[in-house]
Formats: sequence, C-alpha cells, structure tokens
Amino acid sequence: MDCTTYIERYLDAHVDGELGAVEAGAVEQHLKGCANCRLLYAEERAVKALVHERARRYQTPAQVRGSILAALDAVDSAAGNRERPQRTRRAALSALRSARLWIPTAAAAAAVIAFVIFHGGGVPPAGAVPAFDVAIARYQHFDAHFEPNVPSASPADISDAYLGHKMPGLLWNLQPSGYRLVGGRLDRLSDGSLAAFTFYRGEGSSILCAFMKAHGMQLPQGATQTVGGHSYYSYKGYRVCMSYYPRGDFICVMVSRNTMPHFVQDILGTSL
Repeated sequence: MDCTTYIERYLDAHVDGELGAVEAGAVEQHLKGCANCRLLYAEERAVKALVHERARRYQTPAQVRGSILAALDAVDSAAGNRERPQRTRRAALSALRSARLWIPTAAAAAAVIAFVIFHGGGVPPAGAVPAFDVAIARYQHFDAHFEPNVPSASPADISDAYLGHKMPGLLWNLQPSGYRLVGGRLDRLSDGSLAAFTFYRGEGSSILCAFMKAHGMQLPQGATQTVGGHSYYSYKGYRVCMSYYPRGDFICVMVSRNTMPHFVQDILGTSL
C-alpha cells in the first residue's frame, strides 16, 4: 500500500474504525513504515475528537440541524453522486483543521503503532547541525525571557497566526506532561526564511518547538532512538527531537535541557 491509496481510500474509514480485519492489517503495516501517514491519521483523529468535544458543548437547535440535513439531501439527490457525502465530510474536516485548532501532538497516536529503535545510547551527530544550532540558540534566549509576537491568549490564536503566514498550524499539546503553553513567535532567520517558535514551560524545565524550512535537510546520524518518526539526539548538552512535517518543506525541532528519558517521556506523555 502506498500513501495515495491510504489517504484516498482508507484514511477516513481507519479513523472511524470501519476497516475490516484484512484492510486494517494492511493499513497498520503501511503506517509502521510511514511517519507522514501516521501524522495525517493523528490529525484526523484530533479533528474528530474536537468535533465531538464541541458538539457536546454547543448543541445546534434541532430545527437548524433538520434544515442543514435537508439541504444536503437535496444536493446529494441532484448530484446523483454517492461519493458526495464523503467529499462533503472531508471538506468539512479540512476546513476545521485549517481554522482555529488546538491539535495535540501526533506522537501519542504514532506511539501506539510505532516501533522503537535503540542505538546503544547513540552517538552525537558529527559536526554542526545548523537547524539544531538555531533552535538551541533561540531556546537559550527564550528560556531566560520569552515574549510572544503573535496573539497567544489561546492555542487557537497561535495556530491561526502560524497558518496566516503559511506556517504549520500544528501545536504540541504538552499539558498532560505538565507543561503550560507560554506563547508563540514568528521570526526571520539569517537566510530570510520564516520560522515559528512555540515555547512551553513546566516545573523546573521547558521545551521549545521550532518549525523551520527543511531546505532539503537530511535526518542527522547519531539518533539516540527513533519513535514513530521522531528522532531524538543528545547535542551540545541539549536534548533535541527532530521530525518532518508532511505538508510543505518543513521540519520540527524540539529542544530541552531535560534528561533524555524525561524528554522522550514528556513527548510520549501527550494524548489525543
């Protein structure tokens, strides 16, 4: 199974738990080796969870729901296309995702189906890794003083600001690991490209998440471990987690001073 087949034929049914045993087995086999599709699956689950949460909080009046359903039925009948409801649903989910979403990290969903590769403690990357150096330099500054430059009253505000500048709007939800979201920043790097920096602070520790253009960057050698497409490094006295964002040419680099076991647990401790 390739990514196109999974996304177009199986993704929605997988999220809804509607796959048969044979299809589910094929899907799980594909996801084990595809971090991009794991992230898409996690995003779809997050959107569905958000829809359920908001639906419980804000009940649409029965008369309005009936009018909407009647209008959709009329459109479906006129189109005569059985695939229309599926496309309508996917379009609605896409619209929700591109709007004000507090998307929890994909790491937890990925961890359920991921395999963990240990490398005997790992060897630090040979030579400099510019993306790591950028993230660490910002982390050092922000750990002493972080001042958001985008609206940061809520995760949705930060996500909106990032999406409005064509940056990934995916935010890590580190609350289950004891971290509060401090805020977000959009800054230009030395090469003129835009980067998004989201800062989290916990009791006695902190984490910075940086989204930057990949510019063809390859995954550095020397990862301590790899969990569900997220590779962890010990680099210049810091703990670094790197992964690729599946849409656009972006990488996610997370930095902390915490010990590696705690850093990995902090990220895996998130939930959808």
